[in-house]
Amino acid sequence: MDDDILGSTVRQLIGEIFTRYGSIDAFCDYLRGLLDAPTLPLPIVSVPAGRGGRHRLEERVAWHR
Repeated sequence: MDDDILGSTVRQLIGEIFTRYGSIDAFCDYLRGLLDAPTLPLPIVSVPAGRGGRHRLEERVAWHR
């Protein structure tokens, strides 16, 4: 029974690829284009020194003891 589900899922996927892209090659070209496209760099967030991190929590716990 699991083979039937897997087979029908694969057939459904291939059917959607053909419907949207026309061929497997066109779909692969689309995927390659997504991978090769330049990405936007994420902004770098700088945190001022002494305003966080794991050591701040350790100091707080030691102070309460």
